[in-house]
Amino acid sequence: MKNIINSVCVFIGSALLFSACTKQKYELGALASKSALFFTIAPSSANPNNIVLTSLTPNLTPVWVTPFGQSQRVKDTVNIPFPGTYKFVYGVESAGGFVQADTTTVTINTLDATAVSSTPWVNLTGGYGKSKTWVLDITPTGTSKLFNGPIYFGGTGWEWDAGWASWICPVGDYGSMTFDLIGNANFSSNNKMLPLGQANGHFMLYTNTNQLATIGAELIHDPTQGPNIANWYAKMSIKSLTADGLQIIALKDANDWCIYNYVSQDYYTTH
Repeated sequence: MKNIINSVCVFIGSALLFSACTKQKYELGALASKSALFFTIAPSSANPNNIVLTSLTPNLTPVWVTPFGQSQRVKDTVNIPFPGTYKFVYGVESAGGFVQADTTTVTINTLDATAVSSTPWVNLTGGYGKSKTWVLDITPTGTSKLFNGPIYFGGTGWEWDAGWASWICPVGDYGSMTFDLIGNANFSSNNKMLPLGQANGHFMLYTNTNQLATIGAELIHDPTQGPNIANWYAKMSIKSLTADGLQIIALKDANDWCIYNYVSQDYYTTH
């Protein structure tokens, strides 16, 4: 009886070993044909800055790649507030894998007044169709108008309001920078204390994450702390933004930064 049991165990073990060593053959389903992808990308009749995405390919999950991220909705709407040429890509997840159509280019010729009418936009630019000029909060004598100094220091778990001293930044005319919503989100700066000088570009205010980024021109800054900033074109967190003051957190690295304090030209002139 014992030999029979041993024989059965050997047989079962051999069968399991054979099964484990046998290659399993897996097959994907059919790959959708690119020519079978149907969709529309078109501006809304109610607002030309709203781009309506509609998947018309049945029984497959759509994947949209837009200028502001991805979506898997069968029908979705993306608001693009500013004029320009933008790229969209439509694809689907089929049984055989992902398939995408050729890139679709959409040109927008209008500025969406509604999208840029919230308080942060108005505080920064003066509002739709207007412009607003800002300066670093330092006078020729080293005093400040609104804050306690032009630059504070900070890092993970700490912040230092150091006031002003010559080692922080020299006194001088730092120039000015202007944000406007006249036809587009335009930005210009005149960094008088730096070789950068006058430059023009654009900007984007990310109200959902409370961040600001400039393109083509840098925020006005100093020749002492400024060179330590990792990237003046990065998305920078806004510490505070009112009608009179703007505080920008400019990273040296993930755990060390400077806080640049700006005041509106009007506030600087009248106080």
